[in-house]
Amino acid sequence: MKHSLPALFATASLILSGACGNHSQPSETVTTPKPDSASTHFFPVADWLRAEISYVDSTPLAMLKYNTEKDHTDSTFIRPDEFNRLASVFLLPALAADSLEKNFEENSFFDKTTGYLTLTYTAHNKQLPLQRVDVLALPGQGPGKVKSVYLETHAPAGDTLETKKMFWSARQSFLVLTSLQPRGKAPVVRQLKVIWDQDATE
Repeated sequence: MKHSLPALFATASLILSGACGNHSQPSETVTTPKPDSASTHFFPVADWLRAEISYVDSTPLAMLKYNTEKDHTDSTFIRPDEFNRLASVFLLPALAADSLEKNFEENSFFDKTTGYLTLTYTAHNKQLPLQRVDVLALPGQGPGKVKSVYLETHAPAGDTLETKKMFWSARQSFLVLTSLQPRGKAPVVRQLKVIWDQDATE
């Protein structure tokens, strides 16, 4: 590899965090205040992710797993049980509808050039593990027209901060970048990618 994995993590973080919101001329921006109850009907992120996992489970697909650490990548085919175990990292309790609508603020951006709508959910409480969710979709087309979902979590464990940047591309693949940052030490960065659509860009 030409670049170190920490540098890759930094670059990919920018790509992932902007993947759902990189817009040249957004035509409108809407902010939803914190609701008193679960009544604003946020996008059903958890249901969409479960449907994606169910699709992979029910379709005969060849699934490839790539693990990268310290500039070294290993790849292997995986079975459905391992896929489910790896994909479960996306099914966070905070994505439940009542939790999402109570603890997160929604912003929306429409890109006239691409025709895609980005829904960004940002946590009110900076101490929550899940801090950000981005959903990229065609407006008015329902959950089936979602292109991708991005999640970002931060969780301290003793003197180490674990940051995960997770990107799910509909019907294609998912990517998890994990950074373990011990206090006063260099971060340990790991990348996991699972692909089930071999036409997806690696």
